[in-house]
Amino acid sequence: MKARYFETFDALRFFAYLKVFLLHLPITAFPLFSFLRSNGGTGVIFFFVLSGFLISYIVFQEKEKTGKLNLPHFFIRRILRICPLYYLMLLFAYCTPYILELLHLPSSSEGYEPNWLLYSLFLGNYQSICLDMTPNVAPLGVMWSLCIEEHFYLLWGVLVYFVKLNNMPYFFAGGIIVANVARIIFFQAGVNTAEILTNLDFFIYGAIPAYLIVKFPGKLENSVLSFSKKAKILYTLLVVGIVVALPLIPDFVKDLLMPIVLGIAFAGLITLFIPEKSNFYISDKNGLSVMGRYTYGTYLFHSIWISFFVHIFSGLQLFLDIGIYAIMFICIVFFCTLGSAWFSYHFFETQFLRLKKNFY
Repeated sequence: MKARYFETFDALRFFAYLKVFLLHLPITAFPLFSFLRSNGGTGVIFFFVLSGFLISYIVFQEKEKTGKLNLPHFFIRRILRICPLYYLMLLFAYCTPYILELLHLPSSSEGYEPNWLLYSLFLGNYQSICLDMTPNVAPLGVMWSLCIEEHFYLLWGVLVYFVKLNNMPYFFAGGIIVANVARIIFFQAGVNTAEILTNLDFFIYGAIPAYLIVKFPGKLENSVLSFSKKAKILYTLLVVGIVVALPLIPDFVKDLLMPIVLGIAFAGLITLFIPEKSNFYISDKNGLSVMGRYTYGTYLFHSIWISFFVHIFSGLQLFLDIGIYAIMFICIVFFCTLGSAWFSYHFFETQFLRLKKNFY
């Protein structure tokens, strides 16, 4: 029972990745760019909401139709999707000092020395929390979110396995409360929130529309189809406006209130694209959707290419506070990242993804 493909979601993934990509670019040439690139963490929040929807839809649909969830198969499918590239990148990070020495490039003196056992167990985010800094080698700096994703898969799979679908709304409410209380505690203690409890509600906001379309087939889709295209465009622009305006919002509001606003707003945006027969969608043949298929790879590769070309540009005396060099840097990093993600997907990841059909 293979899950339904949701057109437009690949394009949404690309926009989420783009926000993260912009955040990590060390460009100082354009003041407007500096404004737009801030709060790139909203891209990760969008990823979490998307994951919450897609994973929940898969497990809710299976349990609704068969009366149970095949937990080993669910975990094997997640392992086949996440682990091959994750561990390849972990191996690359481990070998990075030797690669830099071979290329006669300096290694970074910023950040902590990663505990390889913790990262191999998807627990590296907790080392970042305890040390309150990022690791000193790419792409480990972005892998904290993958650790959280894995923790969500484990938690959600076990929960759905044991809990009746009719009772899931109670866990939605409880999870949202727990996440918000945890965020308050973490913020007051000055502790990094890169862990599952403080991010659980983002996954749940995505899970709610998934639950509705599984338990009440057609009702949510018909409600969305009743909205005019103009209304959907206006809502989309509203969500974009909220994301762009985040740097202008006071920190205490941004830290405690905006996660709720963003989670609900992103879940609403996803819901607009759920109906199959809609006049509001982005085709899977669109360039944005095509690039969105490779977001797992681009998310992991981009920090490597950024670090590499920072060394190259500084060695060539090409300074990133000068407009033409900044534009060159952005274009080179973007296309190298996309190219390596494309290559990884088709010649490495696909070999494992083909096996997933044996576990539906």
